[in-house]
Order: sequence, then C-alpha cells, then structure tokens
Amino acid sequence: MNSILQQLQHHAAALPPALQTELLNYAIYLEQKAQANPVLPTAKHQKRECLAEALAQAASLNPYGDIANPIAWQREQRQDRLSGAGDFGTGDL
Repeated sequence: MNSILQQLQHHAAALPPALQTELLNYAIYLEQKAQANPVLPTAKHQKRECLAEALAQAASLNPYGDIANPIAWQREQRQDRLSGAGDFGTGDL
C-alpha cells in the first residue's frame, strides 16, 4: 500500500462511522468519475517527456567527451566572449 493510501486509511479510521460512510461514497464517486473521464497526457506532460528524451539523447552523444581539460576549455570560452569587454563603460561607444 502506498503512502497516500496509508494516510487516507489512518485519517478514515479516526472519523466517526457516519463520516467513514461519506468518505467511502466520495471514493466511489471519484472512481466512477475517473473511469468516465480517463486522464489523457497533457501537453505539459508530453513536452516534459520529449525534453527528457532529448536530454537523454544529448547525454548519450557525450558532446564534451573529447575535451581533455574542461577547466582550460571553459577559460578559453570565457576569453572568447569577454574579449573587448574592457572597452565598455569608458564612454567610447
């Protein structure tokens, strides 16, 4: 039994019998509602699955696997982006 069902059972046991019956009726109602309206995957769920699949594919490609020294590589990348950054803020635009 999962945690939610255990919690529900614990709380139901603390209720008076009349409210336990009401809780049972509500559970039956929810079950019937779920059967009548099956939950379809939402667009957000589908997007999340596609993203997870894309990330898994990217990880399997290991695009950075050929970098021998990641720290040096990152430093080089920063130098490429920051070259000329000292020119800003001097009013010489």
